[in-house]
Parts: sequence; structure tokens; C-alpha cells
Amino acid sequence: MSVALQSSDTPAEAASRLLIRLGLATLFIVMPCTGVFWRGAMYVLLPVGGALILIGAILDGPRHGGRRLRSVLISPAGGAALFLTFWACLSLLWTPFPEEAAGRFLKSSITTFLAVLVAVYLPRKTKPLDLYLLPAGLAMASAATLVLALFGSVWFLDGFEFDETLFERSMITSIVLVWPALGVLSFREHWISAAILAVLAAAVALAGFAQIALLATGAAAFTFAVAMSGPVRTGRILAWLFGPLILLAPLLPLLYRWILHLTGIEAGSGSAPMLIWNDLIVSQWPRLITGHGFDFVHQGLTYGYLPERAPRSLLFVVWYDLGLAGAAGLTALVMLVFRSAGGIAAKAAPALLAGLVAILTIAFLGIATAQIWWVTLLNCDAIAFALLLKGIEKAHRLDAQAIRSIEPDTPGPSQDRGTISKAAASMP
Repeated sequence: MSVALQSSDTPAEAASRLLIRLGLATLFIVMPCTGVFWRGAMYVLLPVGGALILIGAILDGPRHGGRRLRSVLISPAGGAALFLTFWACLSLLWTPFPEEAAGRFLKSSITTFLAVLVAVYLPRKTKPLDLYLLPAGLAMASAATLVLALFGSVWFLDGFEFDETLFERSMITSIVLVWPALGVLSFREHWISAAILAVLAAAVALAGFAQIALLATGAAAFTFAVAMSGPVRTGRILAWLFGPLILLAPLLPLLYRWILHLTGIEAGSGSAPMLIWNDLIVSQWPRLITGHGFDFVHQGLTYGYLPERAPRSLLFVVWYDLGLAGAAGLTALVMLVFRSAGGIAAKAAPALLAGLVAILTIAFLGIATAQIWWVTLLNCDAIAFALLLKGIEKAHRLDAQAIRSIEPDTPGPSQDRGTISKAAASMP
């Protein structure tokens, strides 16, 4: 019987499954592991893996992909993302570095659009093996990162100016991708494997004594635990915590300077980024409306137009590059995404909320916000969460089909419903 079922697949269906699995393996196993040793891994492997998945989806004959894409684009979060993209594109007209900024904008936009297509066109026939690819790949990458960090390899720990070391990139990759991986393992109820993977990711952060990494990991873990009992409420709270923080960010350095003046505390070396931000706001306050143009902060730090100790936080970058309009668009996007994440399936919401908190904590505290590899990593993370949601949707459909198959065609008033309830309760 099993042979007959296996032989019933058409060559197109078999090729589609093979290509999709190869694409997912490229994204979730090859890319994290290769990224430990090669800086350009993400730039090459995300397009390759995404192309394999899209070709496989086309062979499978997607019927609803276009409809799903339209629903994503016309949703409130999609509208906020499109407005933010439009404003960033428009700001290329007044940026002092049009060629460099245009190139970075095109690379980021194309990579993001490819990730959106992959997430939308992922087939609903998700296999359990596909779900386990990310936890397996991330465990291997985290173990390799931990070993290299402990042995202190120079090529792994040393980096270039204005760029992250291979260790920092691998550490951030583990912190970002661990949450969809934990979502998969918790959804499949592999709690021991989930605990081992969480310990590995935490050990990687501890190995580098990186305060930002540890803070992001701790905040995300706390969010995951809280959201297990109330994802909708947690999503609302996080939306109103992170959203206003973006919109009111320019008040932070002004308030910081005022507190120092009021208390008479002498500013230390760690205060330099906030004080520089305060001076820039005071001297260039009209630019708070339009910003200096897309990618100005990155180019300004590279060519010396901004002080070396200037902030690298996403809060500073979005306000200094895109101004009030860009900050308002990002605020709306973040709040809508948090509220949407809290309202999805309860088995996926805690992992998604924790992943969002980890990403924003890292970005707000100033790591990697101006790097294209960071955008590429976020796109890979979005594909991983899309795959998790597909797997949960499939499980819900199978449960519903099993319950319907148990119910008789013509139930009578004397029908014993206890058997149906027991069967439904026994399903995984």
C-alpha cells in the first residue's frame, strides 16, 4: 500500500518537493554553518535557496500564491512597509551619497522582496523533516561558533572597522534564528531538544561577554515565557512599548542631557553617543522632518562626516536618515506587526513575539543596523517563521479532517458524542 502511495506522485510533484527541500536546507543548514567561516555566505546562499524554493513552488502549481501576496501587500502592516520603502526611495533625491545609497537600497529591496515571495509561495504541504532543518542547522552552527570562540581563533574574533567580526555575526545569527527553531521544537513537543538548543544559543552569547547579546536573549526569553499564557495581551503591550519608543526617540538624548545638567553628574566616555546625538538635534533640528537621506549615517561614519562615537542605533539611524515620516512609518509597522503576531496561532505566537523582541533589542542598542547582511538575516528569519506557520496550519487542517472523518453522516439524537471527544483529545 505504501509503495502505491509513493508511486502516485507525479514527476512534477516529486521534483517540486526535492527543490523546496534543497532550498530550505540551503537557507537553514548551509547558510548558518557556512556563515561561521565565510562573510559572504548570506549574500550568496539566500538568493540561491530562495530561487530553489520558488522554482519548486512553480512546479507544484501554486493556485493561491498571487492572492496571498495581494492580501499581504494590502494589509495594514504591508501598507506601512510599502510607505516606509517609498519614503526611503524618495529620500534618495536629497541624500549626499546618491550612488552608494541607491545601490544599498536596491540590494536591500530586492533581497526583501525575494524573501516575501518565498514566504508567500511556500507550499502548504509542509513535511515534518522540513521543519527540523533549522533546529539542526542552528545547533551545528552554534556549536561551531562556541568552539571557535573558546579557542580564540584570530581570524574568527578579529574584524574590520565599521564591520562585525565573524564571531559577532555568528552570535547574532544564533540569537535571531533560535526563536523560530524553538517554535518548531515546542510545537512538535520536543522539549528536551528545545532546552538543549536554547542553552547552546545562550552559551554563544556568554562566550563573547556581549552585553547587548545577553540583554536581547534575556528579553526575548522573558517574552516567550510571558506570551505562553497570553499572546494577544503580550502583543498589545509590546506594541505600545516599542512603537512610542521609536516615535519619541529624539527626546531621549535631550532628556539625557537635561538629567546630567540637573544632577551635576560628569558625563563619562559611555555618554558620548547620546551627547553627540543631542548636539546634532540642537544644531540641525529642521532635518528632523525630512532626514538627511537614506544611508547617510552609514556613509557618514565611513567617510568621517559624523563623529566616530556617533550612535549606531536603529533609533538614531531612522531619524537621522529618514526623519519624522520614516520614524512614523516604522512606528506603525512595528506596532501592527506586534499586534498581528499576538493574534496568530497560540503555538507560534510566543516564538514570533520573542523573535521580534530580540531583533528590536539588538537594533535599538546599535548592532548591525546599517549592514546589508543584517537585512539578509532578517529576511531568512521571516522565511523561517513563515515555514513554522505553514506547519501549524497543516496540523490544524489534519486535526479538523480527522474529527470530520469520525463523525457519522447522519447523526441522530441518541448519538454518543463521547467517542468523538475522546478521539479529538487524543490527537497530537
